Amino acid sequence: MSVEESEDFTILPNFLNENATSKKKKALYRLPEWMSSLAKRFDGGQIQPETSIPIQQLDYLDEDLRSILINNLAIQHLFPVQSQVIPYLIEQNRSHSPLPPSDICVASPTGSGKTLTYVIPLVQCIRPRVVRAIRVIILLPVQDLAEQVYQVVNQLGSKLQLKTALLAGQHSFEDEQKLLVQKQLNGNWTSPIDIVVCTPGRLVEHISRTVGLSLTQLRYLVIDEADRIIDEFKQDWLNILDQAVGLSSQNKHDFQPYMLSQSSSTKKTYQKLLFSATLTHNPEILQQLNLFHPVLFSSLSSASSIAMPTTLRENFVVCSITYKPLIVAYLIQQELQTEKIMIFVHSKKDVDRLCSLLKLLLPNHTRKVNYISRSLPSNKIQTRLTMFQQGQIQILVCSDVLARGIDIPNINCVILYDLPKNIRTYTHRIGRTARAGKAGRSITIVEKERLQMFRMSIKTYRRNKLKHMDVKKENFAFMLTDYQNALETFSAKEQKKKLKQKK
Repeated sequence: MSVEESEDFTILPNFLNENATSKKKKALYRLPEWMSSLAKRFDGGQIQPETSIPIQQLDYLDEDLRSILINNLAIQHLFPVQSQVIPYLIEQNRSHSPLPPSDICVASPTGSGKTLTYVIPLVQCIRPRVVRAIRVIILLPVQDLAEQVYQVVNQLGSKLQLKTALLAGQHSFEDEQKLLVQKQLNGNWTSPIDIVVCTPGRLVEHISRTVGLSLTQLRYLVIDEADRIIDEFKQDWLNILDQAVGLSSQNKHDFQPYMLSQSSSTKKTYQKLLFSATLTHNPEILQQLNLFHPVLFSSLSSASSIAMPTTLRENFVVCSITYKPLIVAYLIQQELQTEKIMIFVHSKKDVDRLCSLLKLLLPNHTRKVNYISRSLPSNKIQTRLTMFQQGQIQILVCSDVLARGIDIPNINCVILYDLPKNIRTYTHRIGRTARAGKAGRSITIVEKERLQMFRMSIKTYRRNKLKHMDVKKENFAFMLTDYQNALETFSAKEQKKKLKQKK
């Protein structure tokens, strides 16, 4: 398994063997101090009202912002990650230090309130502005996540007279341009927007093609789902952004304390804020982002661990590949009858097959079993997500299109029908449950043939957290006849489809 797949690395002791070969040294990473001894740790668990300070008493938040959080968003207490990061960013903003602020990296479990962790302090920090200009850019890897974050930002920012634009392809490029820039009578261009929520590709496209777009007032760049953006996009977007801001790729990284005589106006810079549940700990990868004196906020007891909600119960079942659909149906019938369930599979073909078999095996759930895959148009995906959220769909079979960032309240259980390739995919899939401090459960189906891979890629990281469920053949023997009939019915339907396609 590659380093990229496992996100693992080796922490070198100070007494590194000088006689080791250069080849060996190159394969190992030294964990930087900012990711180990200097990291700011916090409890990644749920809100503890009896020990946390009510929002009404948080004097570092503006009074009207506290009122909006309480009265409009029904938030009474902050999550642990929010209690750590929000006051830190606000204090940085109030500081009059001649040095640029440190970039921050936040590694916190899925569903722990990361979006509001940056939205709350940033809207407070930029709201005193006199002239409108783009001061915050929030990057998401895909359109669906960008739209979800936009809703949160707009809900809070609009009440504070801050304007937010979504640039992710939901509207035509020309409509986005009209929203983003306006030409004045004197020929100058201005932007009525304070905060931009976008994807990397769309950002680059606007920098290249939108006449009059200025990013010279940018103060904050939020990189949400940072590990995915680092993995899936070449870093050209960052160089292009730096050039648009008026910052060479090395200026900020090479800033020296003795350069105090230079005014801040000659050193245009912005602060990077990275957020992820599976933030990479590979220093070579993070170095690509040119982080300035970075500070890590982590809920982890060990910097090489993966953040999981403390309210999550993790299980796995080992079975033969022959009985995988039957095992899922058995678990739903015996243990999860009333639960809201997401089931993750790898391919569209398997999504269709498993959904059809579950409808045949669970006659009482037929109308409440449905699926989502990338082959569906976006309007159908949204309709089914709404039905799932409202309880009209109870069991949703889906591909990894829903594995990251999508926030659907009150999912009781996530079933991993196909084994994830690595711990990061595992983390994001099961992160759809046990969100916002609520209890949740995950069940991973492991084929006997892939047990070794499971131990290497997943179980090693979770150790005693992942509990084995022993489901024997005699447990589900009473369903075998129905299973055989379901397979035959499904096979007959598939044959009919093929014949129609040939005609």
